Parts: sequence; C-alpha cells; structure tokens
Amino acid sequence: MPVTLDSLSKVVTIASAGIAVFAAWIALPLDAELKRLQTQTQKLDIDLKAAEGRLKEAEARLKETESGRKLSFDLYQEVRKILERKDKTPKDEEALRVLIESLADDPFRYKLLGVLAVSASTPEIKRAATESSSFFKEEAQAVVQKAPVIPAPGEPAVRSTAVGSMDVDVFYCAAKQATSEPIARSVLALRQSGESGRWRLRFLPDSVNQQPGYGITSNEIRYNVPDETEAARTLADRLAKTGLKVALRESQQPTRWYISVFICQ
Repeated sequence: MPVTLDSLSKVVTIASAGIAVFAAWIALPLDAELKRLQTQTQKLDIDLKAAEGRLKEAEARLKETESGRKLSFDLYQEVRKILERKDKTPKDEEALRVLIESLADDPFRYKLLGVLAVSASTPEIKRAATESSSFFKEEAQAVVQKAPVIPAPGEPAVRSTAVGSMDVDVFYCAAKQATSEPIARSVLALRQSGESGRWRLRFLPDSVNQQPGYGITSNEIRYNVPDETEAARTLADRLAKTGLKVALRESQQPTRWYISVFICQ
C-alpha cells in the first residue's frame, strides 16, 4: 500500500512527540540536579560571607585587644614612673588615680588602684584609691554573665517572682552615707522567698560616682532590656510600697541577670 503524505506527516508528528517526551524524561533529573547545585552554591555563598564576617570581627577584636594591651603597658609605665619619683605631689597622685580609673580596664584597673593605694603618700589619695579598687573589683565580679537557675528534671520548681535568680546589688552613695546606708540595708530585707540570686550591699565612692555613666544624685534602678524589665519594675513597686521612690533607667552596660539599685538620699 503506498504511503501517503498525510500518513507520513502523522508518523513524523508522533515521532517528534515521542522524542520530546524522551528528552523531557532525560532532562528531568538533570534539571533537579541543577537546582540542587544552585541551592548548594547559594548556601556556600552565604556560609562564605558569614565566615568572612566572623573573620573581620575576630580581626577587629584582636586589634582591640592589642591596643588595650599597649595602653595597659603604657599606663603601667606611667604609674611606675610617677610612684618612683621622690618629688611627686598630691596633685600628681590624684591625676594618676583619675588616669587609671578613666583609661584602664579591669582587672588591670583595680589592681593598679590597689598599687596606688599602697604607694601613695597622701591619706586622701590612699583612701580614694582603696575605695575605687574595691568597687571595681566587686563590679568585675558582678557583671559575670549567668543564666537563670532552671530546676533539674524531676526537681520541684521553687515558686519565685520576676526577680528570680537575678543578682541584685544595692548601692549607697558616699555623699549621703549617713542616710543612704540605712535605707540600702532595709532594701536587702525586701528579698522574698524563691529569689535565689546574690543580693549585696555595696558602697558607691564619690570618686566613682563622679565618672561618666554614674552621676547618681537620687534613687535609681538600672537594668538591661528586655530580660530584666519585669524584674526591675517588680523591685520598684516593692520599694514604692515602703514609701521609697526610685526611677527606672535602662543600663547601657550589658550585664544580663544583674540589677543595680542606687540609694542616694
């Protein structure tokens, strides 16, 4: 039977469709593999950028550390030079104390202040350096990061308040010590059952209070947001019930799970 043009056209059409289906069947896994490789490439690119960011951050921290070490060494040399001078004056010692408090970081700061407290020839400088050294040493211990205490599996949870296991330091200002210290001691008595953090009474020397970031002239509670907001408000409400007014102030120093109460009246 002769093959007509119409029949031949149908055969070609069917063959073309078959070839297209076969090509699509072959290309399907290749397309999936291509998409997988593209996704993997994007992930690798993201990981690479993140690694570059961490590297830059590490380099910045290293430079900051090296800069801090150089400053500490230079400061140590200056302290040693002044303390060894036989003609040093009270103004020299006072300037040195201010320099240490302003530029040094702990633990180097409170250790140098301790040296100054021993070596200074002026009683006022000895006292101020001793007070500052003690303050900054306690402050370094106070800002150690910690997490809230969570009961172990099977251990009954102790009913607590918003304050919970947060550490609370209650400061009294040296400028009004006669009145502020008794009030600060009474604040410690407001600690409730279930509040397992460390509560301490602390002295705020004038030399420290005169520094930027302090300047406390009234009663304040300083805290970090958002983790300590509820606890700070709880303490403020508790103090208000005793007739003690306090202002709430967000702290710029990252000291999680640690609240400062300042009494300066």
